[in-house]
Amino acid sequence: MANIKSQKKRIKTNEKAHVRNVAIKTELKTATRKVKDAVDAKKAADAYKFALEVCTLLDRACAKGVIHKNQAANRKSGIMALANSIVTDKERKEYKPEPKRAPEKKGGTKKAKAKEERKAAMKKESEEKAKRREATLKLEKAAAKRKPKEEPPAEDAAEAPADAPAPAEGEAAPAPEAAPAEEAPKAEEAPKEEAPKEEPKAEEKPAEEPKEEKKEEAPKEEAKEEPKEEEKPAEEKKEDAPKEEEKKEDK
Repeated sequence: MANIKSQKKRIKTNEKAHVRNVAIKTELKTATRKVKDAVDAKKAADAYKFALEVCTLLDRACAKGVIHKNQAANRKSGIMALANSIVTDKERKEYKPEPKRAPEKKGGTKKAKAKEERKAAMKKESEEKAKRREATLKLEKAAAKRKPKEEPPAEDAAEAPADAPAPAEGEAAPAPEAAPAEEAPKAEEAPKEEAPKEEPKAEEKPAEEPKEEKKEEAPKEEAKEEPKEEEKPAEEKKEDAPKEEEKKEDK
């Protein structure tokens, strides 16, 4: 057994190619045998049909490299010469080739399978996304319908009665609109709510100021009292100094 990695791989590929070549060569042998049997039985139509099949098989084997191109040409010429020994122009005109079979779909590689799965997943995801988009659009339309219509501005309301025709002399004047009546209580309610909020704030500020003054005055008084107590002993020392000098003089 080989030790080199490339040589091990080459052995495996050679075995696969050998099996394939043997299968193609056996197929060629069986096809040529059919031609010889048809010629021996003097069946011109079958001999011509089998001879054409052998020619296609030889071309395929030559393309795959199983046999040499010169060997394929020599074998084709020999088989056609054998078949033409009994085949006439009548059999050639009556011959109709069989319709070609559609190529069978193979399983494909893992890469192709994964690609198909990805495409299917993307398609499914796009469909779900479109459904979600449609649902959101429906909800937005329904919400837009539920919203109340915007009221006209005050300027438009003031212009409307001006454009209206004036009442006749005999007719009574129209009643005033209810809109200004509704606005009046709103104007009255606004000051009531603001007044109580401002009063307690004004009262709280002066209450805090005297407390701070008292706290600040207390340490000032203590500071003034302390130096007075310290000054007394200094004066006493000054008074005692002349008395001591008199005593020394007396001595």
